[in-house]
Amino acid sequence: MESKTIKPSGWYYGLAALSLVLGCVVATAIFYLATRELPTSIAEAHDLSRLTQVVIPGSADLMLSRTGAYAVYYEYHSVLDGVEYAGSETPPVLECSPTLKATGREIPVVPDFVETNRYSARLGKGRGKRAGVLIMSTTIDDPGNYTFSCRYADGREQPEIVLAVGQNILWEDIHIMARTAGSVLGGLAVLCSSGVVAIVIATVVGVKRHQSLAQVKD
Repeated sequence: MESKTIKPSGWYYGLAALSLVLGCVVATAIFYLATRELPTSIAEAHDLSRLTQVVIPGSADLMLSRTGAYAVYYEYHSVLDGVEYAGSETPPVLECSPTLKATGREIPVVPDFVETNRYSARLGKGRGKRAGVLIMSTTIDDPGNYTFSCRYADGREQPEIVLAVGQNILWEDIHIMARTAGSVLGGLAVLCSSGVVAIVIATVVGVKRHQSLAQVKD
């Protein structure tokens, strides 16, 4: 008899459980989607084939296909067209500029030496290695074909060295981690919210059932 008169029904506790289960499912899905592509994203950020190598002093044509920031790395260990290059880890003083071929507009390049923004990778057995450090940055507003020219500031012609132009690897890592952290925090927020909703539902149902039970006993 009590089960018929005590309100609300105990089945309403199921809503609390359902809220918690749904929160766990949604949070798990968010965690999975946030981390599923993480290894691939990191591998792509560190894919040195995405950096275009240029032998300097001299110039080369580059296709800069996106807007935004580009990094210029000095490769103190490098391999290009089967030729190995090796030099001091201390970057030389250089003067570089990309020029948009369609208009002749020269794009400023700013010194941006960051000691910790480095990469190093072996290219395979007998193929040498590539290692570089960030020395300059530039921002491209007009994607297209560019002539990238670079020379020693003191005018000397030797030794030849290799620069690599492309994505800023350190910033790529930071963006990947920030994006992943944001998704994980979103999943935690969903999980915590579902827990709070479950507690509220269970508390309200429990209080009302207790009041109803007291009325029945009276």
